[in-house]
Formats: sequence, structure tokens, C-alpha cells
Amino acid sequence: PPMKTFLGAPLRHGDENLGNLYLTEKKGGREFTPEDENLLVLFASQAAMAVWNARLHQEVEAERGRLEALMQTSPVGILVVDSSGMVRLINREAQRVLGLAHQPGYTLADYEQAATYLRFDGRPYQVQDLPLHRALYRGETVMAEEVRFQLPDGHSTPTLVNAAPVYSADGRADGAIAVIQDITPLEELEKLRSEFLGMVSHELKTPLTAIKGSAATVLGSRRTLSNAESRELFQIIDEQSDRLRDLVDNLLDMTRIEAGSLSVSPEPADLPAILEEARATFVRAGAAQEVQLEVPGDLPPVNADRGRVVQVLTNLLSNAAKFSPAATPIAVVVERQGAQVTVHVRDRGRGIPPDRLPHLFRKFSQVHDDRRHNLSGSGLGLAICKGIVEAHGGRIWAESGGEGQGATFSFTLPVAVLPEPGPPASGDGDAAPPAPFDTTRRADHLGRVRRTGERTRVLVVDDEPQTLRYLQRSLEEAGYQPIVTNDPAQVIRLVELEEPDLVLLDLMLPGVSGFDLLKRIREFSGVPAIFLSARDQSEDVVRALQAGADDYITKPFAPSELLARMEASLRRRVLPDRLEAQPPFALEDLAVNFAQRRVTLGGQPVALSATEYKLLYELATHAGLVLTHTQLLQRVWGPEYSGETELVRSFIRNLRRKLGDDARSPRFIFTEPQVGYRMPKP
Repeated sequence: PPMKTFLGAPLRHGDENLGNLYLTEKKGGREFTPEDENLLVLFASQAAMAVWNARLHQEVEAERGRLEALMQTSPVGILVVDSSGMVRLINREAQRVLGLAHQPGYTLADYEQAATYLRFDGRPYQVQDLPLHRALYRGETVMAEEVRFQLPDGHSTPTLVNAAPVYSADGRADGAIAVIQDITPLEELEKLRSEFLGMVSHELKTPLTAIKGSAATVLGSRRTLSNAESRELFQIIDEQSDRLRDLVDNLLDMTRIEAGSLSVSPEPADLPAILEEARATFVRAGAAQEVQLEVPGDLPPVNADRGRVVQVLTNLLSNAAKFSPAATPIAVVVERQGAQVTVHVRDRGRGIPPDRLPHLFRKFSQVHDDRRHNLSGSGLGLAICKGIVEAHGGRIWAESGGEGQGATFSFTLPVAVLPEPGPPASGDGDAAPPAPFDTTRRADHLGRVRRTGERTRVLVVDDEPQTLRYLQRSLEEAGYQPIVTNDPAQVIRLVELEEPDLVLLDLMLPGVSGFDLLKRIREFSGVPAIFLSARDQSEDVVRALQAGADDYITKPFAPSELLARMEASLRRRVLPDRLEAQPPFALEDLAVNFAQRRVTLGGQPVALSATEYKLLYELATHAGLVLTHTQLLQRVWGPEYSGETELVRSFIRNLRRKLGDDARSPRFIFTEPQVGYRMPKP
């Protein structure tokens, strides 16, 4: 505003300028005096201090909030007490382990009385000998002391406890802190490892004993053995050597699966022939059960490594025979389900308790306690089956009604995409050899047109730098073009601008979940998406698939499994690049070049999002026809968006705005009320 007098002073704190303070138009039109200036400078310095303190307070509160969030989400328990024993901080994990929800006013004594505390040898602790008590009242630092928390309900939790005193600036004891780590998973792993070593030892010693005994009989016999006796002994040596070899092969396969180097070479294969080979192998091993095959007549070839799939089937058949009566048959049923084939191996044996089902495919796991039934097994078979099936891009699971109700083990294999026959060759009339399958054809989603020679683009989202580098290197070595980011805020922009063929999405990201990000992506794109997560809860898998994910992979995973799952997801969406073959479309001053994915209006380019372009493509290639809301939803977004008519209306409005079209007097996109939309023929 117009002014005759002005007086200003900066708001400064140290060397930082926080703003300015100014006065104008002193009352009565008088000039500002030196006293006014001194007063303003004094006021400005006080205001600068107030602003600085306010900012500092905000930063402290923000840091406190971050620290609080870190403490509450920490996988270890944290308990902090002051010098009087008052509990100042206890996180959720500590409350879970201690079995006591925190209330204001609780002291260390309340928690010391909430449970019985046992040493590693089972002897109870005296209260004054507990780690946190010693740190608070004796000033001791306790490192990794094993304490077992025995709750009143009988639940027991083994832990490692670290405790240390906290000192003030003047060196006085100000309190103490304890860090409590639940080591139940380590105990379970150690138990499994011990059981596994015992089983492997038994599995090794049994055939070695038979081999040694047979060889000793041949070498130490005082009489000449008959040909029949010698043949029987050498047959025992041969059979037990095979048993040893199988055990060593299983151990090596398990090592390869864990290292991500399991060799799988899928190719189009005849599944009925694989089933027959597995049945023959099973019968040759001396199985008593009959194997009944139920295979549909129109079954397509599957993409499979023949030898590895026979290995899976033989393992599942042997597993079924082990727990089934000799007189009951084992059924192998095959079903075609879209782009995959499912194989079910069903027995009428002992069944599986419901609480064992989630653990069956883990290393060292046993279906039953074999020691009571004199049954052999190393606990590796099902884990190896899982590794092989997942390396093919499939999945494996088990179902059972419980004890005595039999069990069904099922796994999937992808249907093979066979090359289309080429045109007949001229001259001699012989047909030209089939063209190889074009792996550069782009996925059927809402991205740009990709031509032969361009690499498949994969967007990788993970907040862990090492994981990002690992995935980037693996994808580059496999021939993909990775686009990587650790910033969730960039994902939507990258999906729309880079238009990837596939998205690998971490489930747990800073400030947002992968579910939320996928929901936003699905608002405008049907790009295939695979979740990568360290969480293996079944409810997460179900939620991911319901949210529109194509697959869910649990960390850690082998590169071969990831690449196979990616290929399976892309294969389900792949179709010939029909966009490139379409002739250009022109309507008045609107032109669409499908080969270049270029839209112009009056000669000027029009910037469209991936979804807007796909919508325009559908309308233009069906010019003269009315496309209903349902048809547009199915073609542009996919069948999972059935009924979301408002989604179509919203994108039509955006498309019209970019084309300069008016819904009241349209030139390009016409509305058929309560039906859908159409574009006129050129």
C-alpha cells in the first residue's frame, strides 16, 4: 500500500533469517524516532526467539513422535523406569511378553509380580536378582541373560534380557532400561534342527547298516554263497545305495532352493505323459497302492521341467502311500483353470491335524510324529516340492478334514503358450516353420505400445536399498528393464509416466502400506502387480489378491522363483500387439496414430494418461458402435471393476476436457443415456 513512513527490522536467530517485522504510517503522520527503532529491534529479537523456540519445540515433538512410533513397533520389548522404580515407558512387545497391559502409576514391582521368572536351568529368580532390578539398584549392566517368563495362565516365553542403568548429566543414576527379546522362534528352530539331525543320522545309518551287513556277509562267509544268496545281498546293497543317493540329492536340492540356484528348465510338456512316468516310477519302487489318474481329454501342454515335476509327483505319491492303508487307492486328479493346470493328489489315509497344515512345507517339518509309527522321512520332501513348484511360477498347498479323513496335496503349473504357425512358404508348398514365441509382446494392461526389441519394463518399489540393488541386478541379468524407487510418493507418477509392464511392490513401506498403493494404482491401471513381503500370514495373501494383486511372494525368495512368478503373471496378461497393427484414426481435426501411440488435435499433441489413451483406443476402434459401461470397464480396467460406472464417467469427463469436447454439443464422444458412449465413424 502507499506509505509515507516505514520502519523494518529482521527476525534473526544467530545467522538464520526467520522473517521480517515492519511498521508503517505512524499515527499522526509523524516520523519514526530512534527510540521507535530501538523498541522495534528489541521486539524483533524477542519475536525471533519465540519463533525459534516454537520451531525447536515442533522438531522435538516430531522427533519424540518418531521415537515413540519406533519404540512401539520395535520387535523387541523395551521397559524404562526412573530412579524411584516408576515405569516411564513400556512398549507393546514388552507388555505382550510380560502378560500385563500397562496402566498409569505402575511400578517395576507391579511387573516383577506379574509373572514367575526362571533361569535357563529352570531355577526361579529372586526379585533382587532380576536383570532390571540389578541395573536400577546396583548399577550393573546385564548383557544377553536368558530369562523365561512364566505367566499365571501357564504360557511360557523364553527371552534374552539386556539391562543397563541410565545416568543424568551430573553422573547420578536416573533410572534403568531393559531390552527384552523373545527367542521362541530360535528355540523352535533349534528344536527342528536337532530333530532334523537326528532324522538324517537315522536315515544315513539305516542304509549304511544294511550295506555294511550285506558286504560283510559276502566277504566273511565261511562257505561259498549260492548265486541266489549273493544276488539277494547285492540287491540289498544296490537298493540301500539308491536310498542314500536320494537322501543326499534331497539335501543338495534343499541347499540349492535356499541359495536360489535350483535348476529348472520349463518347456511345453505333455502333462498326462508326466503323470504316467511318475506313476511308473512310484510302482517300480514297490508301492502297494493303486494310482488312479483322472485327466481331462482336452488338456493343453504345460510349461514344465519334466524331470522336476516327476520328482514332485513321486514325492507326493510316496508321502500319500506312507500314511495310507495298502488297500486304498491314491487318486491323481487334473483340472484346467484358466491359464494354469491344477494337479490334486488325494489319499484316504490318516489325514492331517488342522494345526499342522500351515507348517507342512517348511524345512524339517513332519506330517506326523513318525517315531510312534516307525515311519522314515527327513522332513525335506515337501519343502523341496514347494521350491520346485514355485520355481515354475506355481503354488502348492494341502487340505485335510482332520485325523482319519485323508489328505489332498495340490499344485499348479502354468499352461504353455505355444508359438503360432507362420504363413505357408511359397514355392514348394511346405509350411514355414512356426515363428518363435515373441517374449517382447506387451502385457494386456494400460501402458504404452511396446515394439519387438524393447525390453519388458518392471517397476520395483522397496524401501530397503540392498533389496532394491539385488532386485535391479537380478532383473537386468534376466533381460528386463528395471525402474526402481524407494519413495512411495513416486509410485503413482512412475506408473502413469513410465507405464511399466509389471510392478513389484513391497508390502511394508514408510508411511503407507502396499495395499493402499495398489488401491490407488487400480484406480487408473490394470498393470500386473506382485507383492513382495516378509509377512507370510494367509490373511495378507488373501487381502492382496482381493485388492487386485496378481501374486504374493514371501521374502526371502530365490531369483528363479521370482522370475518364474513374473513370467506367469505376464503370460496371463499377454496378447499380440494389435494396437500397432491398427490403421490411424482421424475424425475432423482429431487424429490417433495407434502405431506410435500419438494423439493430436489440430496438429498439436494431446497428453493422455495410460487409462485415457486406452479408453480412447476402445472408442475409436469401435467407432459407430455404442460401448456400454460394462464393456468399457471390462476392456479398460478388467472384470474385477464390474459395476463401477462412475469410474467410466470420471475418465470420460477428463478425456473430453483434454480433447476440447463439450458433452452438451459433442464432436467426438457421444453419450447414450443409461447405456454407454460412442464415437462416430470418420
